[in-house]
Amino acid sequence: MAVNSVGLSGVNAAALGIAVTANNVANVNTKDFKAKRLEQADLPQGGTRPAGLSESPEPPVPGGSNVDLASEFTNLIAQGGAYQANLKVIETQNQMLGAAMDLKA
Repeated sequence: MAVNSVGLSGVNAAALGIAVTANNVANVNTKDFKAKRLEQADLPQGGTRPAGLSESPEPPVPGGSNVDLASEFTNLIAQGGAYQANLKVIETQNQMLGAAMDLKA
């Protein structure tokens, strides 16, 4: 798998993780809602892919959900960092490709 594909798979996984976190936050006051987590699997050639969603085993509070906002915002920070890191991988690969093309010219 090309470096660009590795970075792209990471960006896609981070974006999906952010969407799952956003859904949890949006349902913080929904009765009996259980927070979800994105499970990821490594690809043999490098990168990652979504492997499914898992549900938090914590019981919901009476009349509400089991969404812990502190955990959700911590997760959001981590997913944002993963997104930025994978964008940097793509950017670096593009710069390297540009330098190689300049050498050929």
